[in-house]
Amino acid sequence: MLTLTACATTATPVPASAPATSGTPTSSPPGPSPSEIRGVPVTPRAIAALMLEHLPGDYSSARAAWVYDDAPKGFVGAELRYHPSEGDDGDRVRVTLAPTERPPTCAGIEHCVELDGLGDAKVYLSWELEAPEEDPGLFTVWTNRPGETVSGMVSGPVLKADPRTRPGFVTVETLRAVGVDERLRLLVTPSAIAAGDRVRHWEKD
Repeated sequence: MLTLTACATTATPVPASAPATSGTPTSSPPGPSPSEIRGVPVTPRAIAALMLEHLPGDYSSARAAWVYDDAPKGFVGAELRYHPSEGDDGDRVRVTLAPTERPPTCAGIEHCVELDGLGDAKVYLSWELEAPEEDPGLFTVWTNRPGETVSGMVSGPVLKADPRTRPGFVTVETLRAVGVDERLRLLVTPSAIAAGDRVRHWEKD
C-alpha cells in the first residue's frame, strides 16, 4: 500500500517524445500574415471589390461615390451601375462607410424597420416609394457598428411596395449581407486594397 503524507511531492513524468523546455519558448507562434492585418483606410475600389463578393458581376461601370458637402469626415463609398440604356446610366447600387457618433435609426422615417442584426451590428431598412413620372423610388439598408455605419442603397427599379416583397437583381437580403460583412470596415486589410485595384470598368472622376 502506498501512503501519501502532506509533505510528499510527486513529479509528472514527461513522455519520451516530448521535447525538453526551459520555460522560455524557443520560437513565437505564427501570427497573421501582413496582408491580413486590418489597419489600412478603406478605398472606394476596395469597397467595390467587397460589394462584388455579394452582388451580380454583370455591372457596366464602377466609380467612387459622390461625397456631399455635408458628408462627415472620413466618408467613403463606391457605386456600381447595372442595365444601362441609351440616355440612362442604369440602376445604381451604392455602398458607403462613415464614422458615426450617433448611429442613425428609424426615428422620424415613414417607411423603416429594423432587420436581424449580427453580433454587435444593428441593421435597418428604409424605402421611398415611386412618385409616378418623377422618381422610381429607392431602398436603403444600413448597418451600425460601434463608431461606424455602412449604408447600401439601390435606386433605379420602380418601387411600389415594401422592397422585401419584390424580387430584383439586388434584394434587401443581398444588401444586408454586404453591410454585415466583417471585411467591410473603415480599416481593412492590404489584401482588400489589392482586390480593389483589380475591379474592372472603373471610371475616374
